[in-house]
Amino acid sequence: MEISVKKNENQILFELEGSLDIYTSLDLKSSLEENVKENNPDVVIDLDKLTYIDSSGIGILIKALNYIQGLNGKLCVANLKPAIEKVFKVSGLTSYFEILSADEFKSRYSF
Repeated sequence: MEISVKKNENQILFELEGSLDIYTSLDLKSSLEENVKENNPDVVIDLDKLTYIDSSGIGILIKALNYIQGLNGKLCVANLKPAIEKVFKVSGLTSYFEILSADEFKSRYSF
């Protein structure tokens, strides 16, 4: 999996490409901990290029949400492909995460 990080003041964008699974979830955890240290962060995880997610990937996203909320910040996920969105719906994650469409993402963030 490739992780690209972009920052703009207190906004931080993580673009994921490839698979978020048992083999790559710790890479995302490390990247979040390295790049999100300030209070009140506004974090977006862009899943536009994510092709696969398993239970380890879901677990790391939940841990990321808890970590960022602990910093009094907010975490959104954006640009879910239909297959990834289905995983979010089936696992009940849509009630935990703010999910942004492509248009919402473009209007809210300027990376």
